[in-house]
Amino acid sequence: MNVSPTRRLRLAWGGATDQGRIRANNQDAMHADSGLFVVADGMGGHQGGEVAANLAVRTVAQADPQGLAQLRDAVTEANRVVHETALEQPELHGMGTTLTTLAVSRETESPQFVLVNVGDSRIYRHRDSQLEQLTEDHSYVAELIRRGEIDEEAAAVHPYRNMLTRAIGVHAEVEIDEWVLDPVAGDRFMLCSDGLTNELDDSEIAEQLALEQDPSATAKALVALANNRGGRDNSTVLIVDVHVELVDSANGGLSPDDSESQSPVLERPDEPDLPTNETEEPSVEQGHSSPVKHRSWLYDRVHITLGTVIISLVLLVTSVAMVTTIGWYARSGYHVSVVANHVVIQKGRIGGLLWFEPTLQQWTEIQTIQLTDQDLQRLSDGEQMSDLAEAQAFITNLRTRLVEAESGN
Repeated sequence: MNVSPTRRLRLAWGGATDQGRIRANNQDAMHADSGLFVVADGMGGHQGGEVAANLAVRTVAQADPQGLAQLRDAVTEANRVVHETALEQPELHGMGTTLTTLAVSRETESPQFVLVNVGDSRIYRHRDSQLEQLTEDHSYVAELIRRGEIDEEAAAVHPYRNMLTRAIGVHAEVEIDEWVLDPVAGDRFMLCSDGLTNELDDSEIAEQLALEQDPSATAKALVALANNRGGRDNSTVLIVDVHVELVDSANGGLSPDDSESQSPVLERPDEPDLPTNETEEPSVEQGHSSPVKHRSWLYDRVHITLGTVIISLVLLVTSVAMVTTIGWYARSGYHVSVVANHVVIQKGRIGGLLWFEPTLQQWTEIQTIQLTDQDLQRLSDGEQMSDLAEAQAFITNLRTRLVEAESGN
């Protein structure tokens, strides 16, 4: 009796992440294991974005979702955790994160992939030399592109190209996009943050994926290429390759490939070899004396090291003081501006300063269509305030004037 072999899903994966050449820290986070792959890109100030991304990824990973419904619940829980943490800790107000996830459903007899996405981190599929973006960006400029109001070229330089319309943790509720896909042997999936896609176009990404290097090497190559193009943001790449093996159902034997070890979850970027500082002790001729008293090589070595440490500490303290001062100035004050056709209060200087970008403090229901031309122009440029109370008073006054205008007074 001939029993046809059954098909078994096998995955190989690898990832890489880097803070880039401009950012002071890495606000991306990722997770990978045999059935769950997650990438998040945090936002909300120097500390907030990093906290939000890691909270969201950890919450989803700990949930260990078995199928689409559980994955959706895990993302909803991640939104709650990030949102409540931001409310409880004033220094984290306004933080949020993107979250894109690829998981293997264990609820069906035949394996399936379930995908969820919130924000503008992406999932791509490379199949038969063709690259396809599976997720849809939840950003202001992406909405404009979908409505046909601007093209890709205009989107690349749009002042609100980084403004999200959906993110984990910003609001108490979040809308989640989801898909179910059947695995196909030879498919290569890529999860990434926008630090990669802002530097590389789809054709360049497809070229790297088509090289068929192992997942870790491909991820590292893409991150390195993004840095070479400017590295203006953190970039994170997670590659997942799909293999299908035949399992002999008659005797329970597996194909030879099953004995091979799977690729590691994540491989850290190769660390450069550090030079060894071997100091050779100078030779001393026996039987000769000298009127000059020579210092030993050990004295010179310790003396130089202490001097270097002192100089380094002075430079470090100076640098920290300078960065702290710049950060205090950049984050002091509030301004009222327009974001995604809504009037909002943002913390920080208009337009940001160096790597200190303004963060969303309060979202209002006032839309640009309600504003007069004078108010629209004024708020499009941004209206700087000395503190939050002044900004809220401005919003109250604006809301009163709009109500009076609608009533005809």
